[in-house]
Amino acid sequence: MNNTMSKKLYIFLSTIVASVMMSSCVSRGNNAGWEYAPDMYYSKGYEPYSQVDSNKINPYGMNMREPVPGTIAIGKLDYQFGLENNGDGYEASIDLKAPTNLSYSDGQGKHLFEIYCVVCHGKLGNNDGEVFKKVPTLKPGAWKAYTDTYIRELPQGKIYHTLTYGKNNMGSHASVLTPSERWKVIDYVKQLSRQVVPSAPQMDIPPSSEANKTTLTN
Repeated sequence: MNNTMSKKLYIFLSTIVASVMMSSCVSRGNNAGWEYAPDMYYSKGYEPYSQVDSNKINPYGMNMREPVPGTIAIGKLDYQFGLENNGDGYEASIDLKAPTNLSYSDGQGKHLFEIYCVVCHGKLGNNDGEVFKKVPTLKPGAWKAYTDTYIRELPQGKIYHTLTYGKNNMGSHASVLTPSERWKVIDYVKQLSRQVVPSAPQMDIPPSSEANKTTLTN
């Protein structure tokens, strides 16, 4: 075999090898292709949230163990809520009281209200938010505004239960408001409920003449 044939064969084989290597590095669908140093992709240690190893010690093949029953995470003590998400739990929440160590002077209640509540209930609690404007059927049927007697006299504990679990068309806000933040929003709602509602304008009646007064007196 002369040098020319050897070079051609070398180029041909090199091309095939390069093509195979390039194609093997491309993933298609569920095929990850050839992996170099797979230990960099798959940890030899147990991954906490992985179940691919089918751990035979922990239940359900989990690698991460479940916490001991009754365990409370650090800083989450106030998240413990003993009332159920039902009518009995709602009625029992009448006895709930806000923590005495909360400060309401930071304006956080108003700030959070304008983030999570204004879209439905409006800036002043008149149920005129953008959501209720677009879908009026979502408005509460029992009351028209925070200044109604229903909201003014509604116990704060029941509002807390509603913020925690939701009620009727209103969903739970427990995922976006901490327990302390819920109480601050409730305090601001109660502030809005104490607004002075302007009375209906009176008709201007011209003063009566002396003759009219005499006639009316007689």
